[in-house]
Amino acid sequence: MKKKTKNTFEKTAILGDKCYKHFGIHPKTAALYGDKPEDIVVVVMKVSEDQSIPEPNSKCVDPDYWVWYDEDNKEFSSMLYAQRFLLNMCFPSGIKGSEDAGQGKAYRVEIVEVKKYYNYDR
Repeated sequence: MKKKTKNTFEKTAILGDKCYKHFGIHPKTAALYGDKPEDIVVVVMKVSEDQSIPEPNSKCVDPDYWVWYDEDNKEFSSMLYAQRFLLNMCFPSGIKGSEDAGQGKAYRVEIVEVKKYYNYDR
């Protein structure tokens, strides 16, 4: 297994039509989303060097993953989405309001590696 750095982390997920979804999924809850446990993968991600914020209402055809770093727990949360606006909807005052309140920070991330969950050393 690759050594994790401060800016590298792993999450379970399911590959959808065009991007990964259901980050943090567990085999016992996969059926709730209509997924099979054997479709779960482990996605290794790192904080991207490009932290520019996309223009509002910009059309993005490719996944542009954004994750929330929870300042209280000192970890990357399972609030991880293929578009920034989806992460923004998780907060009553938006990402900026939560960042300004010191609750955490949103980061653009990129996929480094994908491994099958059931072949993964848990």
